[in-house]
Amino acid sequence: MKRIFLTILTVGCFFASNGQTLTNQGTHEISGKANRGYLYEPKIDEENQEISLTYVTKASGKKAKFETYKFDYNFQFKGMEPSEVPLERIKGYRADKGEEYTLNAVTVEANLFGTLVLRRKLITRKWNWFWGGYDSKVKMAEKLKPKTDDGSKIIYLAHTEQDELETVLVVGGAKGNPRTDFYKQYKEFHFMRFDTELNQVSDEVLTFDYPQFLVGVNSAESGEEDEVDAQRDVLLLFAPAGDGLFKKVADPNASNYTFVRVSYDGKVKQKISFQSKASVFNGDMFITSGDAIYIIGATGNDNKTYFNEKFTNAQPTSDMRNIEVANFKAKGFQIVKIENNQVAYVSLTTLDEFEAKAKSPASQKKKPEYTGKRFVVKDTKLAPNGDFFITGQKYNNTKNGIFYEDIIMMHFNNQGILKAAYGVKREENSKGNSVMSNLQMLTLSKDGNSLFWIIMEMAGLRQEKELGESKMKTLIYPSVSKIDINATNIGEFVQFGQGKTDFYLNNKYPLLPSGQNELIFLGESKSGKTLWFGKMPLE
Repeated sequence: MKRIFLTILTVGCFFASNGQTLTNQGTHEISGKANRGYLYEPKIDEENQEISLTYVTKASGKKAKFETYKFDYNFQFKGMEPSEVPLERIKGYRADKGEEYTLNAVTVEANLFGTLVLRRKLITRKWNWFWGGYDSKVKMAEKLKPKTDDGSKIIYLAHTEQDELETVLVVGGAKGNPRTDFYKQYKEFHFMRFDTELNQVSDEVLTFDYPQFLVGVNSAESGEEDEVDAQRDVLLLFAPAGDGLFKKVADPNASNYTFVRVSYDGKVKQKISFQSKASVFNGDMFITSGDAIYIIGATGNDNKTYFNEKFTNAQPTSDMRNIEVANFKAKGFQIVKIENNQVAYVSLTTLDEFEAKAKSPASQKKKPEYTGKRFVVKDTKLAPNGDFFITGQKYNNTKNGIFYEDIIMMHFNNQGILKAAYGVKREENSKGNSVMSNLQMLTLSKDGNSLFWIIMEMAGLRQEKELGESKMKTLIYPSVSKIDINATNIGEFVQFGQGKTDFYLNNKYPLLPSGQNELIFLGESKSGKTLWFGKMPLE
C-alpha cells in the first residue's frame, strides 16, 4: 500500500469574540481506490472513542469492496481495513427488491378545466454504485378521470405520490352543478386514494359550512422515498373565501382558518380551527418538531380582507391551487403552533418589530432584515427553555430564475414572541453562488444556553469521478457564529478549513455525530485525496 501521511494541528488562531474555535485539526491521505470510490458510511464509536470512515472502492456482480479508515478522537490514524460485503447487506439496498425492480405507481394531472386526471406510471429502479442508491426511470401510461361515489367530477387541488406503495393520495373539491350548487367544490373536499390499477380504494369527505380556499399543503411529488416516507401525514391549511362571488355566502369572519391533518391512507386525523391575527395569512410552510406542528407564513395587516382577495383572482378559478399574488405586500410574520390536538398559540410579528429587533455581528455595518418578501426555511431548532429558532434565506423569483440573498434567523420565545432577528450577509456573494441557497445547521450547546449557527458557504463547483462516473461537487466550507440565547447576542462568524490548504466539507457528510459536546467537521482537499478533520467544542 502506498505511503500515507497524517498531520495534527493544535489550533489557536481561529477565535471569535464569542469564543468558537477549532481545538484540533487533522489531515490524512486516502488511497487512490478510495478517492475514486465514494464515502459510504461514517461512524462514531463513543465507547472506544473511534471514528470510522468506510469507502466503496469497487463494485461488481453481487459484492462490493470497502476500505475502512479508523481514527481516534484526536484524529490520529489507527489503520485501514479492507473488506468485501454481499450486495444485500449494503445500506439502502432493498434485499426484498433486488438490484432492479419495477413499480406500477400512479401520478396526477389536471386538465385545462382543473378536473382531476389520474395516470399510471411505470418506475424502473436500478441500483447505482455511483451514489449508493437506486436510479429511477419513469414511463407514463394510460389516463383515467375518476369520480366520487355520487358521480360528481373532482377539481384537483393537491396530491402526494406514494410510489413505494404504488398508490397516490389526492385532495380535490367536488364540483357541483353550476346552477344549483356552484359552491360545492369550495365546501366539500375529498381525500381519495387510488391503487396501481387506478381503482379508488378510499374516499373520505371533509365538509365546511362556508366556502374555503386551500392555502398550503405539505404534499410531495414523486421522489426516492421509502415505505416509511410514503406513509407520512399530509398537512393542510384552509382559509375562508370571501368577496366577489362569495360575498353572500362567505364566513363573516375572514380570520377563521382551519388546520387539517390527514393520514397517508386518506383518513382525517385532525381538523382544528384557529383565529389568525391577520385575515390574510400565507401559511404555506409547515414545520414538525416532536409532537408539535408549526404553521408559518407572511400576513397582511387587517382582519377584513379575505385570503382569496390577495392570493387568487377575484373570480374563482378552476384550479384553486393556481395561486397568483395580486400585489400582496406582507406586513408581518405569523406562527401557529398546534400541539396536543389544540392550538398552543398564535403569534404575529410586524415588520416594524423585525426592524427594531434586528441584530448582526458587530463587524457588519448593515443589518439584513426580514422584509416580508420571499423566504425559504433551511433549519429550525427548539431550545430547552422553549425558545424557537427559524433560519432561512431571502430570495427573488425573476424571469431569469431564482436568486438567493441575505440570510436571516428568527428567534422567538416559547409563546412565539420575537426576541431577536439575526441577519448576515454571505461570505461568498458571486453571481454564480446566488442561484443556490446556503445549507444551514443549528446546534445547541450542552447546557442549552448557546446556539451555534453554521452557514455553509460555497466557494465554487468541481467535477469529479466516483467509480468511473462524473458528478458535480460543491466546494463548501463552514462559517460559524455563536448565539447567546438568554442575552440574544450574536458573535462574529468564523470560517474554518479555508486558508493555505483550502479544505472543503464533504457534501454528503459535512458533520460527524459526536456525543462529546463538540462538532467534528469532515472535509477534503479539492481533489478529494486528502481528508480534513476539525473539532469545535460546543461551549
